[in-house]
Amino acid sequence: MAGWGACAGAVLPTGETCDGTDDNCDGVIDERDDPEVIWSSFIGSSYNNNGTLHAASITDGQVVEKWSVNPQSNRIWPGRALAGGDLDGQPGPEIVACQEGSGARAFHADGSDMWTTGPGPYCDQPSIADLDGDGSPEVLLSGAVLDGATGAVKFTFPVNNGTSWWREKAIAVDVDDDDALEIVTGSRVFDSDGTMLADTGLTGTYPSVADLDGDGSPEIIVVANLGKNLFVHHIHVWRYDANMPGNFEIVRQDVDINGPLAINLCPSNSNGYSGGGGPPTVAEFNGDGTPDVGVAGGIGYAVFDGAKLMDPNTLNADTLLWIKQTQDCSSSFTGSSVYDFNGNGRAEVVYADEEVMRIYRGTDGEILAEICNTSGTLHEYPLVTDLDHDGKADLVVSSNNYSGFTCPGSNTKTTGVRVFSNVEWTRTRNIWNQHAYHVTNINDDGTIPAVEPKNWQEPGLNNFRLNYIDEPFALSDLVVTEVWAECGDPYTLVARVRNIGRAEVPKGVTVGMYAGDPDLDGVQLGQLDTTKTLYPA
Repeated sequence: MAGWGACAGAVLPTGETCDGTDDNCDGVIDERDDPEVIWSSFIGSSYNNNGTLHAASITDGQVVEKWSVNPQSNRIWPGRALAGGDLDGQPGPEIVACQEGSGARAFHADGSDMWTTGPGPYCDQPSIADLDGDGSPEVLLSGAVLDGATGAVKFTFPVNNGTSWWREKAIAVDVDDDDALEIVTGSRVFDSDGTMLADTGLTGTYPSVADLDGDGSPEIIVVANLGKNLFVHHIHVWRYDANMPGNFEIVRQDVDINGPLAINLCPSNSNGYSGGGGPPTVAEFNGDGTPDVGVAGGIGYAVFDGAKLMDPNTLNADTLLWIKQTQDCSSSFTGSSVYDFNGNGRAEVVYADEEVMRIYRGTDGEILAEICNTSGTLHEYPLVTDLDHDGKADLVVSSNNYSGFTCPGSNTKTTGVRVFSNVEWTRTRNIWNQHAYHVTNINDDGTIPAVEPKNWQEPGLNNFRLNYIDEPFALSDLVVTEVWAECGDPYTLVARVRNIGRAEVPKGVTVGMYAGDPDLDGVQLGQLDTTKTLYPA
């Protein structure tokens, strides 16, 4: 893997990627502009205080920082996640960050202030969605919904597990098939106006959604991790069902994410010993046509067979597809992402613990790649996106050097946002806008859909925290469509080159002009390299 580094202080949440500026000067901010990676950094070990927000892009193979901002009032909480999307209907996505202690604030695409809530609702993993389908997005926090344009609190709703890192998270999905979004937490469903529709009574922290049994309706997959000393590190599966008592059905509960691994792989006073479990990732891992569930804990990364999770005749322990020992005793609630890097129809897992980032084969957990990446860890996870516009997926991961963790076998550490690439990886989108990313929650131009397509019903999707493969076997096809001469001294020959294929072509393609057929001893008159990415016509 080739790599770039963009180091600006220590980083915990990986952040998000989106197109924020009109780089190709066509008057539109969309997927044809250079994506920016947005992240927040901190000084020393102070990941709860005085965060700085950064935006950078990769231009001509170099990391270029576009802007940074360090507000001195309503300061950024650098250890919390970010979300990006068009909140004001103007070109360019806005960025939502959490404030120290409580509340949120939004920035325009150039880093200028948009709004702040001041001290207010709790914020840790904000999401952006158009809950009421009126064309104006809302910002969803753990327990509150904000007006996306102003930051005003529209309503609040109850969540479990206190106010710390283990507080219930909330996502927006349509679970009752009415073409409108609901708010889903680890244990409840609320309508878009805050009315409670279901309360399972389960303990849950991180929800994800996918159709595990292929019936066209989604299941809610929840990781329950209630923190140190409570010995809760489980998966639950349930679904909204208006025909059942209480409007829900519990499909399976209390699946131990540690499997056969011993909890004493972490020290007894750590989160990883008595807790564990980050946000679940849903993807097709083993090629059986059913989505599976991946989750990281304090001592291992585990993948559970989706079909077996839905089979009432399968014991909890037998739902485990594979598990590999890892090391995240510090937070024990890091996340992961998945992507089909080689286009074979089965996802690979990307996961970074306290010392190493690894790519696992989805079918059996075999390590395909690993590289040192140190982190004190919170809830971060690697992102997969096309960050340099070369038509290939890139891997974005955060790291920091404030903790005692070092690269295995050495005393070295890493820090900052790091980007890795491989020319053999498949094509993907250049956007990943929030912690609860699931492809259909945002359009390619950064706008938020008024009616969000159901991810689990879209061809090639039915996943959560996986970026989509953009025609992995698509090819480019460059043709010269026009040639003309311009009189002068010297004269000028002009050729118009178009891409009539289905894959973009990076700049730098050599175009030669000949007097006669070059295969029949035609004389070359000159040559030039293209200066812009050529997109499919």
